[in-house]
Amino acid sequence: MTEAKARLDPRPTAITLVNTAVCDAAATNLMRIESGFTRGFAGMQLLGNTSEVCRSGKERARVALEGVGIAIPPQRVVVNLTPADLKTDGSHLDLPVAVSLALLLSESSPKEQPDRWLFAAELGLAGELRAVKGAISFAIAAMAHGLRGIVVAAENAAEIAVLNGLTPSSELEVMGFRDLKSVLAWVFGRSDRPRIEMSAHRQEGPQPANFDDMILDPKMELAAITASAGMHSLLLRGVPGTGKSMMATRLASILPDLEASQLIETLRAHSIMSERLPPSLLAGRPPYRAPHHQASAASLIGTADRPGELALAHGGVLFLDEFPEFRRDLLEALREPLELREVRIARSKHRVIWQTSVVLVAACNNCPCGWFGSSRRECFCSQAKIAAYRHRISGPILDRIDMHLNVTESRTNSADLLVGLSARPQGAVTASMKARVQRARQQANARNEAFGCVVNRDLPATMIVAASGLTSTAFAATVNEVIPRSASNRSVLRCLRVARTLADVHGRETMCLWDVAQAWQWQAEEAAHERGEMVRSLD
Repeated sequence: MTEAKARLDPRPTAITLVNTAVCDAAATNLMRIESGFTRGFAGMQLLGNTSEVCRSGKERARVALEGVGIAIPPQRVVVNLTPADLKTDGSHLDLPVAVSLALLLSESSPKEQPDRWLFAAELGLAGELRAVKGAISFAIAAMAHGLRGIVVAAENAAEIAVLNGLTPSSELEVMGFRDLKSVLAWVFGRSDRPRIEMSAHRQEGPQPANFDDMILDPKMELAAITASAGMHSLLLRGVPGTGKSMMATRLASILPDLEASQLIETLRAHSIMSERLPPSLLAGRPPYRAPHHQASAASLIGTADRPGELALAHGGVLFLDEFPEFRRDLLEALREPLELREVRIARSKHRVIWQTSVVLVAACNNCPCGWFGSSRRECFCSQAKIAAYRHRISGPILDRIDMHLNVTESRTNSADLLVGLSARPQGAVTASMKARVQRARQQANARNEAFGCVVNRDLPATMIVAASGLTSTAFAATVNEVIPRSASNRSVLRCLRVARTLADVHGRETMCLWDVAQAWQWQAEEAAHERGEMVRSLD
């Protein structure tokens, strides 16, 4: 066939279909890539609502294909992304575009059915496959549409393989490749499927902090176990050096592993933000997030396109150090997530819900300089400065925090503390605390199943009496003996939820007077009185 005839009679315009996906806020949509020849000037045209990253991806695909011996002929090639009105962004389209072009140009038929697989990976100019963001969301989309499997870079394969253990009803085959040449060899049946050792990826990384290097007094240890067992929010107040931040950073180490639904949501949120997920999260451990007090509202709460720190901490611990230093509007924005365990964001074109079931741990000093109430150093803050510092946290926010702990200075010599730490068996303290949390959580789960919730933090108000194990008369007498009538309904409800968790921690099916009394001491108003502050009711 002459060159002139080839221009008049180009290759058939038969469409080659390859699946990929596009993240649209919290949703993930399946997208198909179509490639074909048409008459016109030579070149490659990308159709669809694409970003600059996508448009440059066709050039990366062209160079990578030439590197494996597949050259684009001097004809007009059209690559269409459908649905065409769906806004597409991300370098993960490089691989499906390259595979679609390779199928179009190849004279042999593929051994695998490309339309039964989802492809997502970035291409280097030498043909290497690179990890991309959103791999978990792509895998969930593949499962939802009944695809056979997903083809990604080897670095993304480990995190996607975790989903198979969480969703046994929808087994998804995961193909992790190192380069484009290997992908095409597998598609055309010239090589076997890759064997990627998933467990190796999950065991890498440093171990998170735990309580083995910290000596807790009984009050702090009980508070840590109670907050973890019931997923209760916690505010730590005290002078510098009393262990507030140390306790908060180690709290995730005694939380139980994430349930399947929680882990899927957390993996999805982290996958949107990063190409590689933490090994501890892949192993099912609860996340720990600690944003700086100068963080913006978008970074903490999230946007219509990206999850915030609240969603990234879903199922784990969100630590807000220097709590009063956060902007007032940012603290007020925490009200709804603390109550509903989710963030609802409404924009003109997006309606997004991010799951935010977290253990909120906040820490602050007693005054701007930090030394008010200290026996070691003198505080030089005026009463006006101290009052202004306290008023940075509003009453409604304080009333929504389940436990308020006044952390006192240790009277043990530092050298004695170090000697005590060195004499401890490695891992014994954290293991013991985690075991108590596990037992309390199991006891609560068995009981709360009938009440439509999992942890005591979410007990409905209508079920508190039934959950207490007391008769109505005994329940009323116990509550009235401990809690003053000036207390707000919200603080009473939170106090009783904490009391129910205290009973579970001590292995009791029935709440007692001590449980309610200890839980009330951890309420905002009572903790303020303990510090010597004359406060009115938060009602």
